[in-house]
Amino acid sequence: MTRAHHIKWWTRDRGATDLANGVLLCESCHHRIHDNGWDIRIDGVGTRARVWFIPPRHVDIDRTPRLGGRARFDYLAA
Repeated sequence: MTRAHHIKWWTRDRGATDLANGVLLCESCHHRIHDNGWDIRIDGVGTRARVWFIPPRHVDIDRTPRLGGRARFDYLAA
């Protein structure tokens, strides 16, 4: 089961409700994003896009992006 998440938050950032501003997250990850200060960045479009999860400073002082989604598994397998 997944939850649709606004990358630019609807209430905080007045982000659009459209596919370009959305990502599907499991329930646990959706809560982590909202409750713990994580950000999301998407590079590219369509099936070749890469989703990056950016931790808050209290997790990683440099906020080093972490590859997520299917691309993460494809990258690790190569």
